[in-house]
Amino acid sequence: MEDNKKKVIKIVILVICIVVFLVSAGFIGWHFYENYKNNQNLDDLREQITEPTTLEDIIIEEPKPDYSDVLAKNDETVGWITIPGTRINHPVLQHPDDANHSVNENYYLKHTFEKTYSIYGAIYMDYRNDAVDLDSNTIIHGHNGYNGTNFSDLAEYDSFEFYKEHPVIEFNTLEKYYKWKIYAVFITNASAKDDNGYVFNYVYPYLEGENFDDFIKEVDKRSLYNTGVDIQRGDKLLTLSTCCRNLDITSKHENVRIVVLARAVRYGEDETVDVSKAFVNENPKYPQLYYRKHGLTNPYKNDERWYPEEG
Repeated sequence: MEDNKKKVIKIVILVICIVVFLVSAGFIGWHFYENYKNNQNLDDLREQITEPTTLEDIIIEEPKPDYSDVLAKNDETVGWITIPGTRINHPVLQHPDDANHSVNENYYLKHTFEKTYSIYGAIYMDYRNDAVDLDSNTIIHGHNGYNGTNFSDLAEYDSFEFYKEHPVIEFNTLEKYYKWKIYAVFITNASAKDDNGYVFNYVYPYLEGENFDDFIKEVDKRSLYNTGVDIQRGDKLLTLSTCCRNLDITSKHENVRIVVLARAVRYGEDETVDVSKAFVNENPKYPQLYYRKHGLTNPYKNDERWYPEEG
């Protein structure tokens, strides 16, 4: 009798394991299919876009981007972003109703270009940004799918060599072509608990005057590299943000972002970047979580906190 009970228990456990395996396999398979389908759709869109190859073409001819085919499929398209040499090559969207929801409920956080539900979401512009004239700081968000989708390659900028190989971003609006020189790369927290109650507001669109100066001073402390790219009042900034695993403690996924900040190439300026002038910042400012993870004392713990002056 006891042996029969043991056999039954073993069979039940085996069945449970098989069911768990099948469900997990199905879930993984669904994710692979969704990723494949999204990439196929994007490839179709990319084939429809023809753009100038040099900044000289843009300045001399001043053509207007033609995204009519893309707009026909999603009229919430506001531009296109590409980082040459990476897998980042996507339409940029902006959902008008995001203003009525929290950050975690932004529409394209969990919807594709085709407006179908997906955990991978799409690349989208902050709802506060002017997608035509561009604000002093244009913010673009995207998931890091850790599988090559969306902004996955953005996380590679924690490598100095990767930065040197990809120092220029192309982000175009519906009205104008732009190229952007990367000024800084930094890692920051999205939860106040991870930095002594503070979150650096790098997603602030309106940086003018002293706001601009003080913001850049804070970025300079945090940047992993000194890129040698200069910056000044009046420059338009582009901020790209995605999740990263750099400050995970054991298996826990922390709420951390890697941020790439660039400024627009100025009229008549050489579009290339002399990366030989760049060097690694030996002591960048991290959130408290970093120092806790590595058992270090935070030299910036009592540093002045930057908040934008609104008005």
